[in-house]
Amino acid sequence: MNTKLRKTTNTIIKLLVVAVTLVFLYDQLFRRHDLENITAFFPMIREKKNVFFFLVAVGALLVLNFSLETMKWQLIISKLEKVPFLRAAKAVFAGMAVSMFMPNRVGDYLGRVFILKHADRIQAVLVTMLGSLAQIITTLLFGMIAILFYYPVLFDLHILLYRWIYSGIVLGITITSFLLVFSYLNFNSFSLVIKAISGRGYLKINKYAEVFSLYTFGELLTILLLSVARYLVFSFQFFLLLKMFTVPVNYPEAMMLVGMVYLFMTGIPTIALTEFSVRGTVSLTIFEQYLAPLGHWNDELALSVVAASSMLWVVNIVFPAAIGTLFIFSLRFIRRNHVA
Repeated sequence: MNTKLRKTTNTIIKLLVVAVTLVFLYDQLFRRHDLENITAFFPMIREKKNVFFFLVAVGALLVLNFSLETMKWQLIISKLEKVPFLRAAKAVFAGMAVSMFMPNRVGDYLGRVFILKHADRIQAVLVTMLGSLAQIITTLLFGMIAILFYYPVLFDLHILLYRWIYSGIVLGITITSFLLVFSYLNFNSFSLVIKAISGRGYLKINKYAEVFSLYTFGELLTILLLSVARYLVFSFQFFLLLKMFTVPVNYPEAMMLVGMVYLFMTGIPTIALTEFSVRGTVSLTIFEQYLAPLGHWNDELALSVVAASSMLWVVNIVFPAAIGTLFIFSLRFIRRNHVA
């Protein structure tokens, strides 16, 4: 493909991606009236105390959240291509924009790799998925820990049957957690597993299978710890928003409830835009189950929980995606001698 045609094709693809992203944003926020649902909470915000402090803190944590994600992806992709921090940040935001109309954030992988100048894109997608896997494992670990604290709230452990069930849950979670962490930290052995099961066909895929062996135990541990740090950041954002809307939970209780919310969200197929309604429904169900027996649950509190959940969605999903549309023009969908 000659230079002029390549540039023209790139421009057309960029414009199409931006257009589709904006159409999806408009459809969800305006035509489906989700924006009206969100702005309905603004009067509640004005009535709360220390609103400015909470919003500044949540905004600062947003910067920290995406800085950690940028550092994580920069470390992961460095095995294929050295990417400066600012360019890596553009890739992360661009991935957010693309993921708005793709299921379960698949666009995160595709949006990021088009920022690369030289690396093989299929390899880049595979190693980017390695970072996402670390985040999923982190969410599962915290979610399973949350179950251990949430279960006694729902069931009386003085009853023998419930106590035996709880013992089985503890054992199952302990084994599952160990296997998840152990498997991830030894993920470099995955290339050997693929080689063993693919036989002669390995020669055709070895270029891609071997990318998993590029990372040492220490590097995989660093990636996992960065994922844990990110989880603590955005879960603390949720806690701050719950406090801003005067939801009566302390930090340990919030971590338990938020852990349950994220655990269920991980298992529900969604696209980023539909997370608004799904996240609100899941949050309402989990918080009601916990707060209702304590006598705290009412319509105003339910609205506060939805408000906190919705505000987090706007801050961590919609706002970064809107920024990401600007960086889509930095992507190269077609490179010289490389077709995306």
